[in-house]
Amino acid sequence: MYPPMPVRMDNMQPVVSAQINGADARFVVDTGSFFDFLSPAAAAQFKLPLTYAPPGYYVTGVGGSSVQPQIATAKAFALAGLTAHDAKFLVGNNDFEDGVDGILGQNIFRFADVEYDFADGMLRFIKPQHCSGAVLAYWATTQPIGTVGLSWMPDTQTDVIAKATVDGHGISVLFDSGSWRTILSLAAAKRVGIVPGGPGVVLVGESIGVGDKPVKVWAAPIDSFEIGGETIQHTHVLIGDIGLENADMMLGADFFLAHHIYVAYSQSKLYFTYNGGPVFDLNARRPPAQTKASAGATPGAAAQPGPAQGSATATGQMPASNTPTDAPGLMRRGMAETSRGQLSQAIADLTQACVLAAADADCHYWRGLAYWHNHDPQLALADFDQALKLAPGDYDAHLARAKLQQPHLHAGIVGDLDAVDRFAPQEADLRLQLAMQYSSISQYTAAAHQLDLWIQYHPRDVRVYEALGSRCWARAAANVQLDQALADCDRAIHTRLVESHSAFWRFTHRDAPGPGWLMRNRSLVYLRLGDLDKAIADDDAALAQTEPEGSGARASPLYLRGLAELRKGRQSQGEADLAAARNLQPDIDRHYATMGLTP
Repeated sequence: MYPPMPVRMDNMQPVVSAQINGADARFVVDTGSFFDFLSPAAAAQFKLPLTYAPPGYYVTGVGGSSVQPQIATAKAFALAGLTAHDAKFLVGNNDFEDGVDGILGQNIFRFADVEYDFADGMLRFIKPQHCSGAVLAYWATTQPIGTVGLSWMPDTQTDVIAKATVDGHGISVLFDSGSWRTILSLAAAKRVGIVPGGPGVVLVGESIGVGDKPVKVWAAPIDSFEIGGETIQHTHVLIGDIGLENADMMLGADFFLAHHIYVAYSQSKLYFTYNGGPVFDLNARRPPAQTKASAGATPGAAAQPGPAQGSATATGQMPASNTPTDAPGLMRRGMAETSRGQLSQAIADLTQACVLAAADADCHYWRGLAYWHNHDPQLALADFDQALKLAPGDYDAHLARAKLQQPHLHAGIVGDLDAVDRFAPQEADLRLQLAMQYSSISQYTAAAHQLDLWIQYHPRDVRVYEALGSRCWARAAANVQLDQALADCDRAIHTRLVESHSAFWRFTHRDAPGPGWLMRNRSLVYLRLGDLDKAIADDDAALAQTEPEGSGARASPLYLRGLAELRKGRQSQGEADLAAARNLQPDIDRHYATMGLTP
């Protein structure tokens, strides 16, 4: 008998709680990773000894690069009521963000069959008995059941891989709960006839994983995706050069949330039933048009698979019903609904959970997030206030309240950000986010301090050039340590490429800050140093690399160039640049006045 494992959907990440040497830790359930990973910051925070993996041992994944990982050893690792001693974790280059310490891989999941019921916040390990020919989707009394054969070779491959089709073309898919979104490889997309720049294909951002350089990602229309008898019609999926070796597509957390899945390692099969609603929803928290969808009725919805015969008997703690009735279960389901954009259902479940557990600060925090995503900031603020009354040291709630109030420049923002600084571990990844929040309210010295801490504990992270460029800007804006600011910008400009990757990845709707942004930052340093020719040259370069014309991103280099030109006595050119900057960003004079810079 194995105890069920509660799963919380944090945004689009299935997160479970564990303990490392008695200290609380958070791990993403990542069926696409072959082994357990820890972030470098978590290894430092838990003070775990590190050794390098043997020579020739490398990790590859999204982006296609390789890195020799380190190995961290925990004296005790507790998960779901079970404790392992001298537990090993691979340590790559990058953090996982959002307070996640690591990922759990297939070395955890392969010892039994696994049921993934993320929509109701539960994972179960099951040992079937006398079920060799039975259908193991025990919960599906009336629902049609999809079934696919798994094509791994147990001695050499841990991936959960099956066959599917995109627009009638056969592909292989990797079931990867660690991926925020389903993504089709660029090579497979080209075989199907989908290419960047093609009809309806739009650049939407990038993926970032355990390491490596960011990978550009596009949203692309597809007519149909079919797997195991289920067809998803008239939808969009992400495509990118993800460099998978054994599969063409990663079926991510969006697919897991839309389905109840049973991985039958005992039979080399995978069973699933459809929960309803869109499957490949690229708008993470926008409420779907309808909760349940009939075949072909809603773009991105799934047509029900055909019926399957048979039944199963299995050992394990099998629930009489998957519908949660206690506060933790309702909260987990509410978090899953928030991730899928089903906000009215999420708020209802989280409200019921808060009634049952009125003293639970987490419940108010998560309901506050649901209210916020549902465009009800007053109710969100009330919940964040209540969460902090119950748990004054909850730095996630402090940060959320500060971000919620930042557009209105509320007087309490600095107090909340300072509380995050006090309560969060020095190694925490959120210090990068905290720095951005300080900078947004012109607290540049505090921003630089947060970046000092983040860079100290994340020297090989894929985002280090962003942190260096941001620290360059913060120091220049505060007019302090200008030589060090210049060194930061120079290093950021020349070292934008970094190493490593694994299957775990996250997606963000933005392009990575490019050379234009960094040139703009360095121009401010040169302006402070009085090196006006170099300042103007950097602004020229920033403008040349900032597209399109009329973009708000052009306002700052235009303004800074205007200031430099005025100081060189080029009155007409300077006034023209300042006027162009004000046309793009009417409040830009006030923004630079916070740095003591005026025409």
